[in-house]
Amino acid sequence: MMSKLIRSLLLGAAFVLAVSPVVDARERKDKKEMTVSKSGRVDKEPKGSAKFGKAFEKIVKAYDAEEYDKVLAELDKLDTPKALPYEKAKIEQIRGFVYYNQDMIPEAITAMKAAIATDALGNTEHFQLKLTVAELYHMNDQLPESAVAFDDWLKDADTVSGRNWALQAKNYYDQDDYEKALEYIDQAFATGEKPEKAWQQMKANALLSLERTDEAIAFGQTVLAANPDDLEFSNFLSALLVDAGQHAQAITMLEGIRSQGKMDKENLYNNLYAAYRESDRAKEAAAVLLEGLDKGIVRPVKERYLQVGEAFYDSEDLPNALANFRKAAELSPEDGTPDLYAGQVLLDQEKPQEARSAFAAAIQKGNLRQMGNAYYQLGIAELDSNNEAAAVAAFKKAQQYPESQKNAAQALKSMGY
Repeated sequence: MMSKLIRSLLLGAAFVLAVSPVVDARERKDKKEMTVSKSGRVDKEPKGSAKFGKAFEKIVKAYDAEEYDKVLAELDKLDTPKALPYEKAKIEQIRGFVYYNQDMIPEAITAMKAAIATDALGNTEHFQLKLTVAELYHMNDQLPESAVAFDDWLKDADTVSGRNWALQAKNYYDQDDYEKALEYIDQAFATGEKPEKAWQQMKANALLSLERTDEAIAFGQTVLAANPDDLEFSNFLSALLVDAGQHAQAITMLEGIRSQGKMDKENLYNNLYAAYRESDRAKEAAAVLLEGLDKGIVRPVKERYLQVGEAFYDSEDLPNALANFRKAAELSPEDGTPDLYAGQVLLDQEKPQEARSAFAAAIQKGNLRQMGNAYYQLGIAELDSNNEAAAVAAFKKAQQYPESQKNAAQALKSMGY
């Protein structure tokens, strides 16, 4: 059902880690009341030596300057058995961020988890690091681990943003657990934050994957009602309508966009073409795709000219069908399908000698789904051109293929062979 739709979507904006590597310890010292998390974890005071503080401050400056090799070397000097738990936590925390910035995600996860394991950071950093670990697991395609880490963070989270909920939704979506994905993406929408396109597409695709097509379409229509100029989602919804067999709705929606002069995406033209074709309105389908080609919005590739040619053929416009099959053939040096179609049209037009050339080109290029039929058609063209010997040779070739064996044998028998 979903073969024409894009299913897997990113979460939107660039990934941003949940916590910066440094928290101002002075500000924390000014707090007289220590907080207690929802799970009962008592806030921790930063406890480190003055010597460590000075050394760490220099490391932070090197980190800000992106001197990562220097940062790691200096961290190794500080990371001694004498380091206090808080100092160890800060070492591992910034080490984790260095690894992240160097695209060493597994190492970043290990370091962040080591920072958490010290149990020495204040609640803000401690719990934000848990969310960071969930995000890093997701980046590393460790989706079950990310989901578990997210739930661990969620137990103490005071505020959960829409993007946080979307992260957990994507964890389940990418594991094909669409019910769970819907549960969490609905939480993202419930925050009241401006929805990201990725959330909207994730929800619609999850509904579609669960065969709740009517709900997916209704949701898509709600999204477009709020933002009718969203051509990306218009493409998504129109493809969904075509897949669901609601061709009239797809045509109405896309023709509305077309009448406003906003049809500037190739997929929109492709979807309107498909809707017309599925509605047995082949002539209109051809006209739509030709318009896209003429405007330079639809790419002038073999597949598109084949589609135009097929639509003209079905509407019994043989000259235009032939013209577009020939254009497709010019763009197809290693696939004889367009030449095969051109030959069939030429036979219909009672031009066997031209058809013979087209079939020969199709066979020479190859890559045909049914090579036997090409030889059989060539035999007919040769026979109609009064080339009996060539026709016999072609039919004998066709006999070697299962799809054309019976017809070729009958043709030879009728010729006395």
